[in-house]
Amino acid sequence: MVTALLATMQEKINLDFEIIVLPQLAPAIGFLIIILLFRDLRVPIGFDFNKGIVVKSIFALGLPFLLVSIAFVIGQVIGLEIKMTKDLSPLLTVMLIGIILGSIGEEIGWRSFLQPTFEKNNSALVASIIVGLIWGLWHIGHYKNGILFMVGFLIFTISASIILAWILRDTRYSIIISVLFHTSINIGFFVLFKNSLTDSKLIIINGMVWMIPAIGIVLMTGYDLIKKKNGTHSY
Repeated sequence: MVTALLATMQEKINLDFEIIVLPQLAPAIGFLIIILLFRDLRVPIGFDFNKGIVVKSIFALGLPFLLVSIAFVIGQVIGLEIKMTKDLSPLLTVMLIGIILGSIGEEIGWRSFLQPTFEKNNSALVASIIVGLIWGLWHIGHYKNGILFMVGFLIFTISASIILAWILRDTRYSIIISVLFHTSINIGFFVLFKNSLTDSKLIIINGMVWMIPAIGIVLMTGYDLIKKKNGTHSY
């Protein structure tokens, strides 16, 4: 009986690893292939560490979980059947093996490569919208949840991409900040949305919650966010 229980636990850990990590490593693998094949597309990964990075890292870690929590509360208020994940014992394993490694794998591709590459010929806003769209469409496992779900999910990823692009300003596209931001989103989804991650209404609500600060950032930054950089990077 004990052996069977251990086997079940190991199977669950392996399944979480496969679902969360392996697909998310593909953007990093793609990045490596591209920089090996095309010298002109090579971009440095930002590992700078200073006081500004620390402050923005704390903000990047806290803001996503706050926004996901707001969506969770709104969902409960309007009567959606969503509950916090009761058993958080697998969180440590999933977080250390899946969430963090998965976030690194994705962010190397999304914000360390695609964002600065698109900004060579586009504004930071346009670049972040394109990256957010690709980021959302990459999650093909969500397609089965229907068009309404994907609309809400894309609103979320595009809004999150705009917010993160704003946080990354003057950081040389810090991988530390982008990974913490992505990790915070994944932890929030794991803790608050795990039993309702196929609920289209909840995902629409989440998308709208994220869209509000994204729009606020665009209005607040004005011309600075929408102007082209003429091939140079201001982050």
